[in-house]
Amino acid sequence: MRPGVPPRYRGLVLLAPALTVVAFAAAALLVAARGSLADGLGRGWRLTAYRALADDPALTESLLLSLRIAATSTAASAALALLVVGAVTTRRGVRARVETAARATLAVPHLLAAAAFALLLTGSGLASRLTHAAGWTNSPSDFPAFVAGPSSAAIVLTYMWKEAPFIILMLLAAHTPAVRDLETAARTLGADRWRQVRHVTWPLLAPALVESCLLVFAFTFAAYEVPALLGATSPRALPVEAVGLYRSVELDDRPTALALAVVIGAVIALAAVAAAVISRRLLHARTGP
Repeated sequence: MRPGVPPRYRGLVLLAPALTVVAFAAAALLVAARGSLADGLGRGWRLTAYRALADDPALTESLLLSLRIAATSTAASAALALLVVGAVTTRRGVRARVETAARATLAVPHLLAAAAFALLLTGSGLASRLTHAAGWTNSPSDFPAFVAGPSSAAIVLTYMWKEAPFIILMLLAAHTPAVRDLETAARTLGADRWRQVRHVTWPLLAPALVESCLLVFAFTFAAYEVPALLGATSPRALPVEAVGLYRSVELDDRPTALALAVVIGAVIALAAVAAAVISRRLLHARTGP
């Protein structure tokens, strides 16, 4: 019989896949950082690309647009997830069906989801034809410009449909039988629904909600497919702008594209650190140091 992994190494073995991914991401970020400090041919050391980021209003608009899309999508997805979880936690059969539907939604690629919402929300799409058939608009072209419009509504709706199931699964996983027992004890002691949620449910689910929201924020900020397919041509989301500059025939645009990649990586790293710090504080507030 082959000996098993020693106990002191089991944690490292379990962390090996995650550490491998982090190592590849860190290496890619270092390569991008080096390229952002060079010229178009990768030579020398200079800060021209970062000065371009600070001086170009279009790049500033792209950064603000990506932050707005990520924040709005995260907030909307979290609100929808909280409503769903609050409605199904006391119903086991409904909870199982919601979990199945959430897992099925997560299996849909983001590119396919974006294509589906494009077909649904474009001026000649299904929604515009239905509103015209119902007499709400004079023609399909009168339908609001959700796709490639200034409001980025189609992008947010796509992310809501894709990311709310992820938050739902995280919250349902955190809503364990022990949490349900504490909720039952609170009701037995006379707590109404609001007090139960405020003093029992929310403190126990807060770490999972914060972690999942920060993960969703980091993903939606850095994702390329959905903004590229559904977003406006100007301003473009930061990942779309970075890819466009990297593909430019002008070699001087490449360091700027890599500088944008460094900015995106820095925001993701900050979100990961914030998730770890906030989760630890919430855990200490619940259990004590």
